[in-house]
Amino acid sequence: MGQSTPPLQPRAPPQSVEEGAHGRACSPVRSHAHAHPPESFDAGRMPSREQLARAAALDVVSETGVRVPFGELFARRKVVVVFIRHFWCPLCQDYMYDVSQNVDPAALERENVGLVVVGHGSPAMIRSYRQIFRMPFALYADPGLHVYHALGMTLRTTDGGPEHERGAYVRHGLLGGIAMVVRNALRVGMPVWERGGDHAQLGGEFVLGPGLRCAYAHRMTHTRAHAPIADVLAAAGV
Repeated sequence: MGQSTPPLQPRAPPQSVEEGAHGRACSPVRSHAHAHPPESFDAGRMPSREQLARAAALDVVSETGVRVPFGELFARRKVVVVFIRHFWCPLCQDYMYDVSQNVDPAALERENVGLVVVGHGSPAMIRSYRQIFRMPFALYADPGLHVYHALGMTLRTTDGGPEHERGAYVRHGLLGGIAMVVRNALRVGMPVWERGGDHAQLGGEFVLGPGLRCAYAHRMTHTRAHAPIADVLAAAGV
């Protein structure tokens, strides 16, 4: 939130494989030279199999502090993975309300599809964050942003984007959003001393699994650019 600043595009990790077709499982190709020019940020590029393998080997942290290989979350079934911005972000809290109200856990179970949420603040904030939305889905933390960057979520900005691209899930403006976050924090006893995450880091949505497969990829281009959850579920077959 705050005053808009132009988006920054940091250097993405080098890649040595080509991208899979959008909406299809990604296929491997041979690795070539040691160094490659950095890729520019791409909101919709499907992660390659090499990227998926790299991300899958990285750890995320559960609300109990247990480190879990990210790949275990989607090793055996298809999983919708929502990467949020920092835990204090009112825009992402609006999105979490939208997810909690419009995603039926029973419908997911019928299709054998999971849903998890990943943030990048302190794992100590996860329990109270889940309580805010009474969310039945698991949350994890990636405090070092390693999984975010492995999957190409390298864009940092506090720009809210043009009004016509504002996500329909956004219910609050600046002051109303701040007031909501404060109310939520007081209601659940949010640990205000814990790190909420990088306020400029953007997230995105993916449909991953089973195994090293990707059926959907969307990376946020501004702070109000989460993908409609209905679109993400449709890509997962729900």
